Amino acid sequence: MKKISSLSVLCTLIFLIGIIASFLGVFDQGIKIMEWTTLIVSAIYLVSGWYLFKGYYPEGHPLLLFLMGYLYSSVFMALTFVTASWPLAKTFIAIAIAWAVTQLVMVTVIKKRLSREGFLQFMIEGSIMLIMSIAVLLHSI
Repeated sequence: MKKISSLSVLCTLIFLIGIIASFLGVFDQGIKIMEWTTLIVSAIYLVSGWYLFKGYYPEGHPLLLFLMGYLYSSVFMALTFVTASWPLAKTFIAIAIAWAVTQLVMVTVIKKRLSREGFLQFMIEGSIMLIMSIAVLLHSI
C-alpha cells in the first residue's frame, strides 16, 4: 500500500507543477521555462500515466489508465500550445475542454470501482483542468 500512496503523491505533485506552470505561462506569456515545464508534464502523462494513475486506481486496467494519461497529456499539450503562442492554440484549447469533460465522464462511469480518495482526486483534477481550459479559452478571445 505504501507504493500506491507514493505514486498518488507523485502524480499529484506532477499535476500541481503542470497546472502552476500552465497558469503562469498562459497569463504571463514569454516565460520559456513555463513552456518547457508544461511540455514535459504532458510528456510524462503520455508516457507513464498508466503507471502513475495506479496510485489513484490500483485495480485499474492499464489500457484505461493509459487513456486517462492520454487525456491529461492532451490537456497539458493544449496548454503548452497556448503558453508558447504556437499556431492552432485556440483550436487545441477548445478541444481540451472536450478532453477534460471526457475524463470527468469516464471517472463518473467507473465511480463504483474507484476508492473514495481516487474518485475525489480524479474529479478535482479533471474539474481544475476543465476550469483552466475554459479560462484560457475566454482569455484568448
